[in-house]
Order: sequence, then structure tokens, then C-alpha cells
Amino acid sequence: MRPPAAIDVRLAVPVAVGWLALVLALPEPAALGRTALVAGVVAVAALGGGAVLARRRGTTRPSSASAPVAAAAVVGLTAAVVALLTAGAAARHDARWPPELAALEGRVAVVTGTASERMTGGTTAAELVLEEARVGDDLVWQGSSTMLLLGPRPADGRVVEIDQHLTARVSVLPVDHGADVAFVGAVRGEVEPGAPPEGLAEAANAVRGSFREVTATLPGDGGALLPGLTLGDTTAVPDDLREAMATASLTHLTAVSGSNCAVLVALTMIVGGLLRVPRLARLGAAVGVLLAFLVLVTPDASILRATVMALVVLAHLGAARPVSGLPVVAVAVLGLLVADPWLARDVGFALSVLATTGLVVLAGPLATLLGRVLPAPLALVLAVPVAAQLACQPVLLLLEPSIPVHGVTANVLAEPAAPLATVGGLVVCATAGWAPGVALAVARVAWVPATWVGAVARSVETWPLARLPWPDAPAAAAALVLVTAVAAGAVLGTRGGRARAVLGATSGLLVLTLLAVVAGARTGERAAVPDGWTVAQCDVGQGDAVLVRSAGATALVDVGDDAEALAGCLRRFAVPHVDLLVLTHFDADHVGAVDVVAADVDRVVVGPVGRPADADVVERLRRAGAKVLEASAGVGGVLGDLSWTALWPPPASDRGAAVEPGNDASVVTAWQPRVGCATGCVSLLDLGDLGEAAQRRLLAAGGVPTGVDVVKVSHHGSADQLDALYEAARPRVGLVGVGADNTYGHPTEDALGLLDGLGTEVVRTDHDGDAAVRLDDEGMHVWRERLPAAAGASAASATLVPAALRAAAPGGGPWRRARPARRPRRRPSASTRSPGTRSAPPPSCS
Repeated sequence: MRPPAAIDVRLAVPVAVGWLALVLALPEPAALGRTALVAGVVAVAALGGGAVLARRRGTTRPSSASAPVAAAAVVGLTAAVVALLTAGAAARHDARWPPELAALEGRVAVVTGTASERMTGGTTAAELVLEEARVGDDLVWQGSSTMLLLGPRPADGRVVEIDQHLTARVSVLPVDHGADVAFVGAVRGEVEPGAPPEGLAEAANAVRGSFREVTATLPGDGGALLPGLTLGDTTAVPDDLREAMATASLTHLTAVSGSNCAVLVALTMIVGGLLRVPRLARLGAAVGVLLAFLVLVTPDASILRATVMALVVLAHLGAARPVSGLPVVAVAVLGLLVADPWLARDVGFALSVLATTGLVVLAGPLATLLGRVLPAPLALVLAVPVAAQLACQPVLLLLEPSIPVHGVTANVLAEPAAPLATVGGLVVCATAGWAPGVALAVARVAWVPATWVGAVARSVETWPLARLPWPDAPAAAAALVLVTAVAAGAVLGTRGGRARAVLGATSGLLVLTLLAVVAGARTGERAAVPDGWTVAQCDVGQGDAVLVRSAGATALVDVGDDAEALAGCLRRFAVPHVDLLVLTHFDADHVGAVDVVAADVDRVVVGPVGRPADADVVERLRRAGAKVLEASAGVGGVLGDLSWTALWPPPASDRGAAVEPGNDASVVTAWQPRVGCATGCVSLLDLGDLGEAAQRRLLAAGGVPTGVDVVKVSHHGSADQLDALYEAARPRVGLVGVGADNTYGHPTEDALGLLDGLGTEVVRTDHDGDAAVRLDDEGMHVWRERLPAAAGASAASATLVPAALRAAAPGGGPWRRARPARRPRRRPSASTRSPGTRSAPPPSCS
């Protein structure tokens, strides 16, 4: 039997190494120049040495070169690619991060530029092409850079179109040199739209606008997905559908991807052939259609990669030269990284390249392998999603530590419908401006396959074991990479060969071993959580989620913004149902993951509702069957052996004391043991994100409990705290929900110093992970998921809190401490309200 064709990796390997070098060096700008210099020296030495060896051996043809010459050529080419990419990034570093703009970090500036994305009242984050920045009346910089705007709400309910000028007042956040945008700014106030775009951009916006008008009346999931399948506009996709698509491994269908480019090229070539258009003219038309599509959808990483690949393939076809898949991918990647080195760290770009590589390398051999037991068409249909999933899964695992068990099945069911919806949507684009009736008829037809895609996602989401949990650790990702590599080797091996048999058996054994390890780890993590806990803090990153349990009833205060982290915490603490949910306020880091528990909640207490996004959260909870109550001071209830009372905000009827929705309107709750409490009699004061000024008003209003067991420290431990409030509460344990390596400086030294001065045991999620407080005959214990860093281990730990209770008593315990000396007043930290959705970091955590 003829052996499988060899895979041409001569360019792919150097490009892959160069890409990896960029990934590692970009976060450290100083490393770029050094890497380029070293790689350049290695390239010259290797290529020069190879040339000398080749001359001595009397050959200059690579095909007849000896092993040392070939090795020198490979090393030299790889080093040259590394030098090219890192030198290009180093040369453009100051242009990307102008010193004048970098100096604005932590300051407020007025920036002007053009929008890279459409902005509406519900937009949570959007990219801006910066043109100038001002501080006061001073122009501090002019040029070209990029900034991600957080919470860009256009003034007066207007809309900012793509390429339209705008002005915004922003707090410039800390710079991340490895990010795909140069700067990040939290918008203060509203965005002021400027001059509308002209020329080609104006025409493209008109086409998009006509498309939106025609499709606005399409109902359900099909109406939400069709704009994304056609134009990459995912703003209409609701959170629950977005999560269903992710669970079913169909996220790539919610926006335009490289497959759209393939459909366009194929359609252009087929139609041209039917019309007997000459071959070169068809190729030229395909190039024109691709470039027009690129303008219409605005280029992202996947579309750029696909467009460049398509152009390379069309050029080869025009020159009547054979096309090989992997070298085309390598050329496209190299060209894009030379043009924009920071694409190297773009996850979307990585997934697009890996999926394409999986298709061109594995799909054919896998289809052949499956064809031994399945009909050839079915084998190919299965091989395509399996190949893409194998290639992408290690990277996907870093984004979400789970594996879509039914992903291949979902793709087999949904993929055939996506091109139909895309083609129909493009016909709508072409006709909406001059024949809206025809466009609407076509849109209704295209709505059918788009609805099918949504139906598949929602159905798969409900199947048993929709996602297999996977350890969230680099070693787990590395293990999956090893399994993928071994499986790929088995697929690519010679039929009947010993190597294929060994690799196939090894991959099967590795899969079984990993599944056993995962199952053991999940069982072990639940076993590590102590019995008898009353208060628990979930590690949901830069956000809050606190559990309270008493006599079989459970409450959850806030839900954070990381759905997977919250679901994992609830699983570890064995919380299948929430009797009472308290949402202190509607910033994303407190309500973003609410859909995780919406269907499992009886009662909900919320803070003041302000924006439409706030009302949407409330409506989703009501639709799920929960009873929702807007809280104010005096509202309360019972949870098992604990009573709870809302201490803040003031009632809306008290006009003199009312506060605007946001941090300072956070629902503050006090949890106290009831008379006759037998077990788990722990008191808690949860302060939400209340700032210093509101804390002062709360303290003056009275009712703040003294000597509480646990306090949930306000606003992630920002400096915006009132000493007197904490001195009155005198907490034994302070919970701080904070993300590791967050850019907001949380928790601050001021907040930690305040708690330390009171003798409070600080528990912070960035260091300790999940944590729990329990009370037994020995006293109060704090359990941590991770040992303190000083212990040099990662296992769980438990601490006996000093001055333990001698007996369970309402209101805490009879401990006493000396009043600490007052420290100098601190300036409150700045705060910007979050837009209240999950697609961007919450500016309120500034």
C-alpha cells in the first residue's frame, strides 16, 4: 500500500518557533531586542556554516545535502524568522506605546479617535484607534495607537458607528505590554460622538444599517445569530445563548470566521464557471469579493488569517502552481505576525490558526482511518470537527478548564446549516438597500438555518455530561497536549505499521489515565472542603461570591463574573440549590455569573435598579421562577438558625437619604444567630462595594453590629474604607474577593493595614482560593483551599482563629481587644460604574 504523503513542515516549524518567541518576549519589551540580536547571530552562524559545509561537499541543492547541512539550514532559517519577528516588534514598541501616552497611566485624560466597533448604550467594551490625548487644555500626544474603552456609553442615547470619530474622558489603566491593544481606559461619563465616517467606511456602514433594519423583526435565536453569521455582529446574542454555544463547542459559529471566506471564494468560482468567465478573471473576482467582505465585516484575527491564506492560494492558482496546505498556513501566519507582532498573543488568532492546521494536517488521514468502518462521506463529516477539536482543545483548556464532550456531535449537526445562513445573510446585505422586500424574504429563509444552529446549541447544553471538568493547571493542559500529539501521530502513521499501533494504544491508555485522574481530583477537591462550614468565600477572580449556610438552608451574596469559577465553587461546597440570593448591586463583578444559579434560586434580594441592563438581570431571574424583592434598610428574614437584616441602602421614600444605584447603593446585610441557635452560629457583615462616604452614613444611621465574626471587606479591599466602621464591627475574619495580579492594586496596603491593626484574620481569594469559616467546640476555624505562600505548598489548610468563642452566642462572641491607634486618613479611590455585563472587566474595580 502506498504510504501517506509526507507533511511539508520546512516553513511551518520556523514560523511556529518564531511565534512562540513572540508570545514569550512581548510582555517584556527589553527582551525583544536581546532575542532579536541573539537569533540574528545564530542565523548568520548557522546559514554561513551550512554554506561552507555544502561547498566542501560539492553540493548546493537542499535535496542532496547531508544531514549536517540540512540541520544548519533548519536552524538558520528558524533563527532568522525569530530575529525578523522580534526585531520588528522591538522597532515598533515606542510607536505602539508612545512615552507621552504611557505617562498618563493612572491619570484622567480626554482622548479622541475613531471607533473600531459599533457602540450603543449596551456596549460594555469597544476598541478605539487613538489620534490624540489631552489633559486639561494641554495636548499631550498626537499620533496613532489603540485603546480598549470600558463602559463606552454614547451621549444622549446615540450610536457610534464603525470608523466614526468620538471623544471620551477616560481613566488610563495600567499598561500590559503583552496585550492585543496598547492601552485600556475606563470611560468616565459618556462618549461624545463626532464626525461620521466618509467614503468606503460610510458605504459599509450603510450596508450594515440596511441589514439591521431588515433583520430587526426576525424572532428568537435565529434573529440573534444571523447578524453574527453574516457580519460578525454578535451584540444581539443573549448571554444564555452565548453560554449554550460555548457548552456545545459552537462559539465559532456566533461570528464570522474563516469558513465564510471559503464559502465566498467557492461561490465566486462556481458562479464564474457557470457564466464561462475566464479562469484568471474568476480569480481576480474572488480577490475583489474577499477584500470587499473584509471591509464589510471589519477585520479580526480569524478573518485576517483566512483572507491572507485565501489570497496566497489564489495567487498559486493564478500561477498554475500546486498548493500545499501547511505551507500556505505558515506563509499567512508569518505575514500577519510581521505586519502585527501582537497578534501572537491573540487567543482568537491562535484558535483560528490551530483549527486550520488541524484541518489541513489531520482531516484527510483521519477521514481515511474512519473510512475503514464508516461510509466515506460520513467519515469526512466526522473527521473535520474532530481534527479541529484536537488541534484547538489545549488552548481552549486554558480559557475554560473543561472539555465539550458532545462538541463533535454538535458541530456535525450545526455546521451544514451555517453556510446556508451566511449566504442568505450576504444576499440580504446585497439587496437590503434597494430591494427591502426581497431582502426580507431572503432573511426569513436564512433565519431557518440560523435557528437550527441555536436549537442544536440549546439542546446539547441539556445533554448529560455536556462538559467534562478538567483541572485548571498548566500540568493538566500539558497532559492534554501530550495526548493530542500522540493521537495525531497515530492518525498520521502508516496503516498496519507498528508505530501506529503503539501510538494508538498509548493514546487510549493516556486518555483513560487522565479521565481517572480528573475523576479523582474532582472527588478529592470536594472531600477537602470541611463539614460544618457556615460562611464560605468563592474564588471567582476579581469579584464577590459569599455563601452562608444554616440548618440546611443556603444563601449566596453576589455571584461574581466568572460562570465556570462560580459553578465549580458551588460544586465543591455541595450547593445544588440557593434559598436566598442577594445581589448587592449590578456591577458585572457582582452579577455577571447570575445565569449559573438563576434556575436554582427561590428568593432574590437586589439593590436599586438603575440602567436597562440592571432591569434585564431582574427580569431574567423572574422568568426563571424566582421571587425578587428590591431591598432597603429594614428589610430582613430568616435563613435556618440565622436572621438577616438589610442595613443599607436607605428606603427610596426617604428622599433626603436616597442614593443613586451603584457602589454606594450596595445592599449591606448583617447576619446574626437567632435565639436558640445550636450549630454554625457565626455572624457576618457583608458590605458589598460601599465607599467611605456611604460607610460614614451607614455608621451614623446606627445598627452596625459590633464584634462580628466575619466581615466581607468592601470593594475588594480598595482604599475607599472608613476606619471607624471596621473599628465598630471589630471582625475576627475579613474576606477579600480579589483577582490574582489584578491591575487595580486590590487589596490596598491601607485596607490590609486597617484589618491588621484590628487583629483581623485576612482571607483573600488571590492567595487562598476558596475559603470557609466554621465553628466547633474548639472555636472558630478558617479553612483555605491553598496553603499560604510561605508554606511552599498548594494543599488546603485550616487555621484556628485567635480568641475563640467559649460558647455560641448571638451577635458574635465575648472577645475584647484594645482599640488601635488611628492612622492618617486616606484619600478614597476613584470608581467608575461597570456597564453590568460579562464581556469586559468591570471598571468599578478601579
